[in-house]
Amino acid sequence: MQFDTFSALMAINRRWPVEYGKIAQMLLAISFDPRRGGFAVLNHYSEGVDLELTRGTEKLAVEVKTTEGDAFTLSEKDILGLQAKSRNDGYTPTVAALRLQRSADWVIGNAQKLIMGSYTCDRLALDSMTEIEGIAKIQFEKVVVEFQHGVLYPPTGSPLDFLSSVLKNESR
Repeated sequence: MQFDTFSALMAINRRWPVEYGKIAQMLLAISFDPRRGGFAVLNHYSEGVDLELTRGTEKLAVEVKTTEGDAFTLSEKDILGLQAKSRNDGYTPTVAALRLQRSADWVIGNAQKLIMGSYTCDRLALDSMTEIEGIAKIQFEKVVVEFQHGVLYPPTGSPLDFLSSVLKNESR
């Protein structure tokens, strides 16, 4: 992660500490939109998986995690949501994790074998999905820089509303 991106994420985290994880999720969703990553994107805040990404026959159900430490936790709800999307709709269960550290980038891995519990990003990297990770690493940096001002000072007062409108407009 470049220093400017890290600095922007730190500023976002300081300004919106409660919403930071959802903001990172939305920024990642925008990184995969049709114009940037080439995927159709559905973002969910509460039900099921966090993101649904589709491109041709490729379908990914993504649980998004952020951490300031070394590990993130997959809850029973996370695992059940990924399993249901895989079983019922043929999606590949996927976890995307971002450690808020200067030298860190998104780690995106296949979650087929994961169970409820705590994982390090290094563990997730063992099942890395390199093409998807590559898109995230390149596009996320650009998205953060492009939209940081709107996130820090959203015209609607809500960074999540601002990013939702961006994703909606970008997905047309």
